[in-house]
Amino acid sequence: MKSRILWCAGGLAAFLFFLLAYLPAQQVIGRITLPANIAISGVSGTLWEGRARTVVANGLTINNTEWQLSPWSLLIGNLSGSIKAGNIRDASSIAFQGPFSLDLFSMQHVESENFLLYLPVDRVLAEVSLPLPVNAGGRFKVSLDSLSFGPACESLTGTGDWLNATVAGTQGPIDFGSYNATLRCEGEAIGVEVKEPNMLGLSMDAVIQPDFSGIRVSGKVKPDDSLPDEVHQAARFFGQPDASGYIPIQLD
Repeated sequence: MKSRILWCAGGLAAFLFFLLAYLPAQQVIGRITLPANIAISGVSGTLWEGRARTVVANGLTINNTEWQLSPWSLLIGNLSGSIKAGNIRDASSIAFQGPFSLDLFSMQHVESENFLLYLPVDRVLAEVSLPLPVNAGGRFKVSLDSLSFGPACESLTGTGDWLNATVAGTQGPIDFGSYNATLRCEGEAIGVEVKEPNMLGLSMDAVIQPDFSGIRVSGKVKPDDSLPDEVHQAARFFGQPDASGYIPIQLD
């Protein structure tokens, strides 16, 4: 009798294991109430190793998202795994790859290391309210060495780059070169610091609120003499140059 009970328990455990191991991702995601700003389509594979043809988040379309999850991480209250999406070599594509860990008791909290993200500049700026309309090109590259975030910034080390920066001018695209920034936590917010040298002579420190609802910028700019006059005129939107030729930037 005892051995029969053990066999039944073992069989039930094996059934549950294979049920979870091969649980279709589409069945799970189709039953989850997603935030209003997120839509997922073309889901296939299993819950632990699956893919989605399209993910739309805050109006930004992300193609060919793939994930791998570790079921063992659930035992310690985490959802851990790796994720990748898009084509890193395609300048028009949102692309990212790297590991992540979510706290199941606080789904807003995420941790990651060595995470790489590419964003087309034009698609990002289309979602941002700027003091001047800007038609810009190139890619934002974000390399996160370490991240602990949610609902506020807890720890962050990494870099952000604007690669092959261009801005539309009256005579065609203007080449602005590339820009490098360092990322950090500034209290509960995200800090972004840009230093010279660059063609705009830009030095800037920006603080972005944890929910991305606001940004504070302090810095200065001195466009290179090789840039068209319209760039110098646009820079004066922020004010007049000081004795050293720099124009202060202050946004709250």
